Amino acid sequence: MAEQEHIRTLFSAAFRKHLDGDFVSAETLYREIILAEPGDAQAKHYLGFLLQQTGRLPEALEQLTGAIALDDSHAEWHFNLGIVLSRQGRVNAAIDAFSRAISIDPGKYFYWTNLGASFELNQAWPDAEQCYKAATNIDPDCPDAFYLLSALYLKLEQFPEARHFNYCGIIAAPPDSQSIIVRGQAYYELGRVDEAIALFENWLMAEPDNPVAMHLIGAYRGQQTPDQCTSQYIELTFDTFANSFENILGRLNYCGPRLVQDYLATLNLPASSLNTLDLGCGTGLIGEVLKPYARELVGIDLSQAMLDQAASKQLYHQLHKSDIADYLRASRDRYDLVTCIDTFIYIGRLDEVIALIYQKLKTGGMLIFSTEKLVEVRQLPYHLNISGKYSHHHDYLTAILSNQGFKIADIHDVAIRIESGCPIEGQFICASRTE
Repeated sequence: MAEQEHIRTLFSAAFRKHLDGDFVSAETLYREIILAEPGDAQAKHYLGFLLQQTGRLPEALEQLTGAIALDDSHAEWHFNLGIVLSRQGRVNAAIDAFSRAISIDPGKYFYWTNLGASFELNQAWPDAEQCYKAATNIDPDCPDAFYLLSALYLKLEQFPEARHFNYCGIIAAPPDSQSIIVRGQAYYELGRVDEAIALFENWLMAEPDNPVAMHLIGAYRGQQTPDQCTSQYIELTFDTFANSFENILGRLNYCGPRLVQDYLATLNLPASSLNTLDLGCGTGLIGEVLKPYARELVGIDLSQAMLDQAASKQLYHQLHKSDIADYLRASRDRYDLVTCIDTFIYIGRLDEVIALIYQKLKTGGMLIFSTEKLVEVRQLPYHLNISGKYSHHHDYLTAILSNQGFKIADIHDVAIRIESGCPIEGQFICASRTE
């Protein structure tokens, strides 16, 4: 009896040390218990758990299997065994261990997510899907399983499902983990439109003159579509994240520069031969592609912070802070090449700006631009999306180019970038000025 009391005292001390992060002392005490009482399953389990925490997986496996051989009634013990087996790459054995844990206690969220991850490693997609969905039902306020489902569907290229569960994860996550803009889009895409609008109304109450909030709430309410974004909206948006702009686009697999580079490479253009205008030049990502071909390279943007980034690269002969249409009206120069990549997404009605570009191109001069793709025409051939950006219909683009006098050399669909892991369908267009 005294010996059993001594073992209990030792275990209480070991467990406290373990909880306090004093692994060395806890391990010493656990081993002292096992030496005195080799059949103490509890001490073996917690020693195995500690060994797993400190990366000693073979020893952890020995202790955990020993504990379970003595007492297999604890879900947590099977779960910890599954973690060790998974880390050792023994996926099938891990699946068995996690499954046993769930059979004892099916109500633990993380048992299901770990089992799902193991099934995913075995490419057992339906089993993984079922596990992640079970986890969302257990705790719909925890975002992890939603994000795991989204990643699984991305892997399977089931993009609508991937978007849906990514939005679910955003809503389940703490409100301060995502911006108002991201949360608003998630609410809207999940059909919770009133909650999305309420977010922006509260934003406007706090900041009545904020141009971003004003622009986005108009898009969410489905008010009459403006011809283009306001200058204030564009300036504030891009001034805010100019310093992180290129890193963000890198994560989004933005392909604008590659599209321009690949197209120009097919033309066998002489070096330093073109008078070139880069509309919406941003930080100079397209300028880097244009530089080898440019005799004169001019960049236009509304964001001074973006222009400062572009200036630091020393690519452009001139940089101007201006609205695109205003600059084209005022300029007396003529150009061999005008680019407008990922910029028309901030202009809905393109008729005027296309006409102005045509006037500023030399005969045979080229316009290269991209848009987001509008699949279905509703009232207008362009649409202001809840992202705050416009999409344009293929027929609208070809019509205004042809009516103006452009000859279309290339127009094709392309995933212009990735958002929430899913491709944003766009259009890449090259046209030239004819006589």
